[in-house]
Parts: sequence; C-alpha cells; structure tokens
Amino acid sequence: MEPLPVLDRGYAHLELLAETDWLAGRLAEPMLRIVDARHPDQYAAGHIPGAVNLNGFGGIPRAANGDMASPDVFASLAGDLGISNDTTVVVYDDPSQTMGMVAWTFLYYGHLDVRILDGGLAKWSRENRPVSTEIPDYPHAVFVPKPQEAIYCSLDQARVAVGQPKTVFWDTRSLEEFQGTRAGFGPPIRMGRIPGGVHLEWSELFEEDAKTLKPAKELHALLASHGIAPEYEIDTY
Repeated sequence: MEPLPVLDRGYAHLELLAETDWLAGRLAEPMLRIVDARHPDQYAAGHIPGAVNLNGFGGIPRAANGDMASPDVFASLAGDLGISNDTTVVVYDDPSQTMGMVAWTFLYYGHLDVRILDGGLAKWSRENRPVSTEIPDYPHAVFVPKPQEAIYCSLDQARVAVGQPKTVFWDTRSLEEFQGTRAGFGPPIRMGRIPGGVHLEWSELFEEDAKTLKPAKELHALLASHGIAPEYEIDTY
C-alpha cells in the first residue's frame, strides 16, 4: 500500500519535507543542492544526480568535547559544498537517522530552507528514478551562519538538565545501545545512556515498508506513549 502524500499526513511543518516527485522535477535548478548524508563509500557507489556528500556520522564538524563546531568552521564546509544562504537544501539517506542529523545541522546554523527527502533513496530507487556516480564540482559559495541556540542542547546544558522535571532526554539509538549491551557507531564511547533517558528508536518513526514518515496522528500517539510530549523540553541524542 502506497503511503499518503505528505500534504495529507497532517504535519505542522510541511516545509521541512520534500517528496520525490517534487525533487525529480527540480534536479536542474541552480539554487538547489541535494545532500547525500550517507557514508562516502555508499555515495560513491551511486547517488541522486547532482548530490554532494556530507556524512551524518563523522562529517558534521564538532568541537573537541563533542559540541557543535564554531560557525566559521561550518560556514567553510557549506561553502565548499556550493551552499549559500539562498540555496534550497534537500537532505537524504537510505533513510536512517543521518539525514535528520544533517538537516538539523543546517537548521542550527541558521539555514531554514532545508528539507529531508521523504522515503529517502529507498523510495527514489523504488520509483526507478535516476542515480549517478558522477561527483559534481560546484563553485565555492558564501554561507553566513546564524546559529539558533534555542534548538541546541550543549554538553553543559545537558549536565544541568539531567533530572529536571520538565526535560526529557530522548535516546533515538537501538535498544541494545540504550541498554548498554552494544556499542554504537563512531569512536569508542562509554556504554549506557543518560540517566533518566527515554528510549524510542528513530526507525519507529518510519513506515516499515515504504520508509516514509508515519502520519502526524500516529507519530503523536507513539511519542506520547513514551512520555515525549509538547509540554516538555525534548533533548535528543
């Protein structure tokens, strides 16, 4: 069964999603940049035509303590990808959690014209749309960052918020990572979770077969069942 169109799923912010039909008709637009958030090896094996690569695991610049990097560092990265403040950015992956991480990064640095591709490369490929191995070479662009601190929880802020009644730490990893029985991706880290963290794996937000986001009503019910509600400050990791 095909999923409902994005317009019919009841989302509050439709501007954060792009459908495959919409993207397919805009591949040649000069002010559009498609960002492949997968590992570079996956990107090299085949990607949406014109896409650049920014790996969600390891490609997002960080400070030494794991906080977000300085605005100037990200500005240089965005510019190298050919992305300016006037560019429409569409992020995709298989899908997995990396496209959300990359899209959120652009939002944090003040780039509001960013969307994730509903269904990701899985839906794109299922619809027999084109893929390419050609690496685009865009001219360097000027990106002026405007960090949005209201949507960011730093390491110091997290330390203060632990145990606070109006804060929920949402652990989006696998159950094994949450329980501390399996290490995650990336460099070695301590096993376990933030004290009081609530577990809901990122994959539960997507339709199992279609790989598209579930309708808003289902997402509200799912989040509420885990204590993730609008009246709280939600910090994800």
